[in-house]
Amino acid sequence: MRQRIERLQAAMAGNGFDALLLIQSRDILYYTGTAQPSWLVVLPGIYRLFVRRGFDRALSECRLDPSCVEPQRKQNEVFSFLRNLGLPRRAVIGTELDVLPAGLWNGWKAETPDWEYRDASPLVLRQRQIKDPDEIASIRKACRIEDEGHRRALGVLAEGVSELDVAAAVEDAHRRAGHEGIFFMRQPDFFMSRGLFASGPNLLRISGVASSLTGIGQGPSVPAGPSGRVIRRGDLVLIDIPVLHDGYHVDQARTYRIGAATYRIREMQRALEELFDYACTALRPERTWSDAFRRVSALADRLGADPCFQRMPDGSTLPYIGHGVGFELNEPPMITARNSEPVLPGTVIALEMHLLEGDVVLKMEDMLLIGEVASEFLSVTPRRLFEIP
Repeated sequence: MRQRIERLQAAMAGNGFDALLLIQSRDILYYTGTAQPSWLVVLPGIYRLFVRRGFDRALSECRLDPSCVEPQRKQNEVFSFLRNLGLPRRAVIGTELDVLPAGLWNGWKAETPDWEYRDASPLVLRQRQIKDPDEIASIRKACRIEDEGHRRALGVLAEGVSELDVAAAVEDAHRRAGHEGIFFMRQPDFFMSRGLFASGPNLLRISGVASSLTGIGQGPSVPAGPSGRVIRRGDLVLIDIPVLHDGYHVDQARTYRIGAATYRIREMQRALEELFDYACTALRPERTWSDAFRRVSALADRLGADPCFQRMPDGSTLPYIGHGVGFELNEPPMITARNSEPVLPGTVIALEMHLLEGDVVLKMEDMLLIGEVASEFLSVTPRRLFEIP
């Protein structure tokens, strides 16, 4: 944790920050080892964790020097600490403007009118993108937990059961294997069920609360995820339910068929599997994310899958084929045609692709670790279509 903070301190000066004031729970957890409500103050050579609530728990979990952790409920005392360190009058303070509540922002500005607040989230997320060996080990464990849900799905999927019954069985298997029961998305007012689930015609009914295929949920309050629809023979079923273990997410999806698949479905599945195999080799250091996106898209065209590649039910096209995963379910980078950033080893990607043709929808999503020489799928569930007798 100290090394993470030291790397953050080294990056501060080049980005024009006099100090950082971090409050988002995933960022606090990443740098300290606890998610208790806190302010993390970071300056060159100095850091302090001010714990608002749950101090005893925070102190037992925190991996920082205990002398740098103290209880503090009063916001003005945190600002006094910063002032006493001799910050310039018009200091530039970095914080997470992408998730900072407006009410809190107004209070900060009223108390420190001369300070300029700038968004430090890109700096933090860039550091979080590269996973160390311990982080990768946690993600590998989460992949095994994810596979337990897949195994339970194979045991309960059948004609006559409801989407909700299957989703509940998958979630139960995840929890019993070590899933922490929630997932985090770095956006305000995000809401969803515990994951995406759709069968039959519900595969073609999408909601605006997520970018990809969603299912319909149980009503307008949470319009995504499993519904009470009874699964029928001949249905395709998508299960896209993530897990969280030791703070790290796994985002994985598989498609199932109730009964034998048609020739066309199997051909489409073979094309999807080939796209995944190729993407694993296309995503390598010294290329850009946009280059990898274009290479995979070109293969879809050569396979004759371009008209249905990443196609959405409304006729639009999903503009990405994957996203970063870590302390939050959707993190940078996005693998799009516009992302010209370099592919960096140590990045963990949720590679996410689907084919849609008529009423046939096939999707897979897997965890991919970008290596120095070769990339590696961390997910252990076989990448194929599962036909349920």
